[in-house]
Amino acid sequence: MKKIFLLSIIFFSAVSAKAFDGYDKRHFAKAEITDIIQNEISNADNSKMYETKFKLKILSGKFKGQNKEITFQGEDSMPQDVKYRKGNRIFLAITEDNYNQDNPEYISLYDIDNSKPLIFLSLLTFLMILGIGRLKGFLSLMSLIFTIMLIFIIFIPLTLKGFSPLLLSIGISFISIIITLPVITGFSLKTAAAIAGSFSGILLAALLALIAGSVMHLSGIITDDMLTVHYASDIQVNLKHLALSGMIIAALGAIMDVAVSIASAANEIYSAKPDIDDKTAFRSVFTIGKDILGSMVNTLVLAYAGSSLALILIISLKFSSEMPFMMILNYNPVLSEIIKALIGSIGMFFCIPATAIISVKLFHRKHNSGI
Repeated sequence: MKKIFLLSIIFFSAVSAKAFDGYDKRHFAKAEITDIIQNEISNADNSKMYETKFKLKILSGKFKGQNKEITFQGEDSMPQDVKYRKGNRIFLAITEDNYNQDNPEYISLYDIDNSKPLIFLSLLTFLMILGIGRLKGFLSLMSLIFTIMLIFIIFIPLTLKGFSPLLLSIGISFISIIITLPVITGFSLKTAAAIAGSFSGILLAALLALIAGSVMHLSGIITDDMLTVHYASDIQVNLKHLALSGMIIAALGAIMDVAVSIASAANEIYSAKPDIDDKTAFRSVFTIGKDILGSMVNTLVLAYAGSSLALILIISLKFSSEMPFMMILNYNPVLSEIIKALIGSIGMFFCIPATAIISVKLFHRKHNSGI
């Protein structure tokens, strides 16, 4: 579900992006590469240089049906797998420059159009969720969409107005927990316990993020994308808080999953044996929690490691065996991933005993009062 969430974020970001207005006008469109002609050209230092011509047929937009041509000059050092090929359908932008009479159009090539396989895989995922989960699956999708909308309706606009990204991330996490958990699990004591446990995990993760931001020099977690936000936005965005807020939102799904699992376990235990004492109930719930912890640790760590395989290869190429191990750990991109994993994991770990205690207290009171 976490990967679906991230893919959805990317999708909504793409949909919400707008072209810059100015003296020129960009027209985005799809095009097919009808031919690629590459010739080696002479260079002063005798290095290999190439002139590559792309012949394009515009498939959409203002220039639909027209044929265009674009020429690039330079070295040809790109891997074969990432090069454009004849027959590829790509996205491009045609910029009309009314002040340049000699070259009134400038064409920028973007990514290859993979819309069809992307749509197919998305539909397959949704059908699997609905087919296996049925009503629960549908409610989970609605909850996912709601959380994404919170990010785009509340987090992004208010961040761009100068509000603290860290406080906003805590706020939308609380709203998401309060709304989505009852939608998925219904209105019950189990849901109340899961909500309270999730709150505790998020609060601890936020506290750790604040401490890390204060104690450590976290320039390493400020990525190139965040620097682009800094230079492109009209207001001063707190990049450190923006990075830390990403850690909290990334941990939200795992914390909610654990809280629901622990609360559900407590509910089943008290349903099977209503007269169980608090100590035995807590021990039983906590034992289940430790099993969940083992699998969730693998999930979190492998998720971060899997998304950072290129980074691991860079480390192996960049660092020598003579470098101190701590020097490698303090390499900015490595430090960023370590902090993300640790803060999210600790918040999730704390959620287990916190939810167990809350669940035991709530269910004990319910069965003793005869509710």
